Amino acid sequence: MPARAVRDPRTGDSAPSAGFAGAIEFGGSFGTGAALPSEDILTTVSGYTIVVPAFNEESGLPSVLEELGRACPEAEIVVVDDGSTDGTGNVAREFPVTVVVHPVNRGYGAALKTGIAQAKHDRVVFFDADGQHDPARIRPMLEALGSADLVIGERSNYSRKSPLHWLGRRFLTWFIHFLTRLDLRDINCGLRATHRELIHRYVNLLPDGFSFSTTSTVVFAKFGHRLTFVPVEVRRRIGTSSVRLLRDGYNTLLLVIRLIALFDSLRIFVPPAFALMALGIVYGTFKYLTLPLYTGLSVGALSLFLTGVLVFLLGVVCDQIAALRLERYRDNG
Repeated sequence: MPARAVRDPRTGDSAPSAGFAGAIEFGGSFGTGAALPSEDILTTVSGYTIVVPAFNEESGLPSVLEELGRACPEAEIVVVDDGSTDGTGNVAREFPVTVVVHPVNRGYGAALKTGIAQAKHDRVVFFDADGQHDPARIRPMLEALGSADLVIGERSNYSRKSPLHWLGRRFLTWFIHFLTRLDLRDINCGLRATHRELIHRYVNLLPDGFSFSTTSTVVFAKFGHRLTFVPVEVRRRIGTSSVRLLRDGYNTLLLVIRLIALFDSLRIFVPPAFALMALGIVYGTFKYLTLPLYTGLSVGALSLFLTGVLVFLLGVVCDQIAALRLERYRDNG
């Protein structure tokens, strides 16, 4: 089906408004299996947007959209084609969904940001296009969102073929737990629900890559928002994953370090600072007790101690700078 130009339904402009990064289109219709919304669904979970980021998901997207149409007929569905090189966009246009197209691949996080900007409702659900998630879990997540700011799917049967992927995920979870001091059981599940206005407040802190999910979890936790985990099961994905273990894992790790340095700088600087100072004291004491003739303070011990002091002072300065940067986000809250 050829693309057709339409007006942005919220602004009336023929071109996408600020925050949009591609053409906005509207597709066809769901199959005859789509059910009409029941009255109690409309009164309990009506008025929400499902954002589906898709990059080269031609094989899995049709079944995902068909399932969403049957399970969530009352939802607005926004598919963001993130510069796909296959027929992802054409497949999406065959369904009654809003399709936003990125001219080039900008990343998983960028696709979600575009979907957030396009969403017409306050409640937003992020749903991957690879067929791993069950649309039936959306309703429990929306119900949990009534008493939470961010609802995250907790995968009970999550597994990967690569042991390195499992090890990397476990290490990243432990690392974030150590830095945030919070028990975050599933930090990067793609199935999650939140409020559009709330996540839009922090959109400038969130990356354009696959670490969007991890980063948003840390951001919400560090700003004291209420997080809730809802058990979900994952299915075998359809198609080939575009996640690259070493590249995306490394980038996520660096980003988390930057975020913690932004939110809790002393948590990063204090441990090495005190370790260096303690090492200097121990080394200086050892030299003093073992040397037959006292010749003054050990240069090595003094260097270690002063380096620790400098690292601590640098942490204090970074903490003050971070406090000034974060003040505007707290004021907006």
